[in-house]
Amino acid sequence: MPIAIVAFWLIMVGILLYREALLPYLYRDSIPIRTVQSQDIWLGLYFGEEQRVGFVHLRTLPKERNGEQGYAMNVLAHIEIPLFVTNTHLQLVGNAWQSATAGLREFNFNINADGHSMRLTGTAENGVISGFLETGGEQNPFTLPVGENVLLSGSMGLGSLSLPALEPGDIIYTDAFDPTIMSVNKAKVEALRRETLNIAGERIDTIVIATTIAGFTTLAWISADSEVVRAETPVGLIIKKITPEEAVAPMEAEESANMLNALSITPSGLIPNPDAKTLHMRITSDDPKLLPPEDTRQRYEKDLFIITRQNPDKESYTEALSDEEKARNLSSDLFIQANHPRILETAKDIIGEAKTSWEKSVRLHSWIYENISKKHVLSIPSALDVLEQRSGDCNEHAVLFTALSRSVGIPTRVVIGLAWSRTLQAFGYHAWVEIYAGHWIAMDPTFGEKVAGPTHIKLLTGSIDQWPRLLSYIDTLSIEIVKEEMDATTL
Repeated sequence: MPIAIVAFWLIMVGILLYREALLPYLYRDSIPIRTVQSQDIWLGLYFGEEQRVGFVHLRTLPKERNGEQGYAMNVLAHIEIPLFVTNTHLQLVGNAWQSATAGLREFNFNINADGHSMRLTGTAENGVISGFLETGGEQNPFTLPVGENVLLSGSMGLGSLSLPALEPGDIIYTDAFDPTIMSVNKAKVEALRRETLNIAGERIDTIVIATTIAGFTTLAWISADSEVVRAETPVGLIIKKITPEEAVAPMEAEESANMLNALSITPSGLIPNPDAKTLHMRITSDDPKLLPPEDTRQRYEKDLFIITRQNPDKESYTEALSDEEKARNLSSDLFIQANHPRILETAKDIIGEAKTSWEKSVRLHSWIYENISKKHVLSIPSALDVLEQRSGDCNEHAVLFTALSRSVGIPTRVVIGLAWSRTLQAFGYHAWVEIYAGHWIAMDPTFGEKVAGPTHIKLLTGSIDQWPRLLSYIDTLSIEIVKEEMDATTL
């Protein structure tokens, strides 16, 4: 399910409304209001206009450091989303310090999602962000090169909230650091127009700011005193300025009841059978670039998209793997800690005397399916944390499998796409894995499918830094199931 991804970016949108994208050589006379005036902001997080799913409380205080003008920021964010019969929660508490002229300089975030916790601390100096990610009881150092001026960002990016020199038509570009997935991208911040909004009976003059990061554009309505009064994303996630009493009031169950339906795709035509060997479907999109990619498992034939269940025992079938691709899919990162001793020791215990990559993968798959309890959480998954907590949803299963598999030399990648849900009677966004055993084979350790069936539609692959791309797919694809075959020849 992508709920964790969507919810986390929703929270980050609210948290990062205070960010600055100041470019001193363009805006030497621009002094952020927060460097001279404290602010206390409450923001409601919504899915659509009425479905409240959480809040963000931001406080800023003017504060100098080493003679440099700037301000301190504190944030408390909370999301609560009912998934099936379970209420899931995510809370983020953090602080940061921003220079009036150079942007982000220090940050400290603590994230807790129903027992899954992560802490991120660091500094930005001389064009480099460095610090520690603490997860699964371990501190993992990181270093990321950035520009001299850093935009503190969420991948759903809002525009800068205090650029008094920005006028409609002005555009700036800067580096954007997203602490949720530890990535840096270029951000385009553009002032579009002036607009007056009616908020709770009060007319507020605003400037509409568009921020585009990794192809994803969000609009924000910024008041003259640098407060956001509204923000919108293309996937229906909205932020509104609200009162403290509204923010902390208990949420009604119906406020989030339709979120799962909005994040799934109900196909037309036949009801897909997960046990089928081959599915023929017609997939359309408003944006042709978002159609599913082709590979050895899924392909296009004229206007139909065909997915065939693979045969891992078909030794005659091979697929080339370049040295670069092999290295990339054996590597470690901050969330997939394939080189950690605890990961390697666990993997060796699981695979035992298995010899081939496929035999090892099957043992890892079975162990994860049997030992990681199925629990809906809103966490950003870390392999070490999942190994410690022994619970999670598809994201946690996929990340842990990938770390274990890579640690014993099996090229493995995380897949994000759509999978059929009998519960929803729809295709839901889902994560699984592909392992390389002479050719890429799809496995689903969450569903317990050693070979993922044709009701798994791959959209993209990559580590967590690629997951924001999933947001571009939401509400853009249509699926019609045309034909299914129960005895097709497998690859």
